[in-house]
Formats: sequence, C-alpha cells, structure tokens
Amino acid sequence: TVRRCRPILSESMSNQFFQRVANYVANEIIVKGLANSKSFQRFAVRTNKQYEDVAKQGVDSINKTLDTMAKQQAGGSRVDLPPSPPLKGIPGFFMAFFKEARKDITGI
Repeated sequence: TVRRCRPILSESMSNQFFQRVANYVANEIIVKGLANSKSFQRFAVRTNKQYEDVAKQGVDSINKTLDTMAKQQAGGSRVDLPPSPPLKGIPGFFMAFFKEARKDITGI
C-alpha cells in the first residue's frame, strides 16, 4: 500500500490562516467594545488631559528656567547677594546643558 503523507507546509499555512482570522475577529471585538464603552471613553479623555497638562507644565518650567538664565546673563552678577545653589532635576540639567552649549558656541 502506498501511504500518503500530508504536507507539513500546507498544515502550517492553514494554522497561520486560522490564527490570523482569530486575531482579526478578536481585535475587532475588542476595539469596537472599547469604542462603544462610555467608561473607557471617559478614561481616555481624562488620561489625555492629564498628559497634556503635564507636558504643558514641563514646557512652561523649561521656558521659565531659560528666561531666568537669560536675565541672569544679561544683568551680570550682584555682589551683595550670595550665590544661589544650582537647580536640581530636569531644570538644573537644562540650565547646565545650555550654559555649556553657550560656552562652546561663543568660545567664552
């Protein structure tokens, strides 16, 4: 008798096809379910607003620090006031970074 073997390649392709179909159906169900969910929409809006607020605060903080640096550079140093300690965190990093960059660019 002749034994016929099923090609492994066609089984693999068949499995891939069914996996893709199952993933597509599951994805459609999840996306449509979340899109129609009022609680998820509220969560998404709140999260987006919080992200925008934090991003705006970061930009405002950097702009304020840069303005302060520019005023300090333009006004010179005062002899009657003790020097202020360097800023810490992200504003301190940007202040030091721009100070070094200015030195490199102007050669001072």
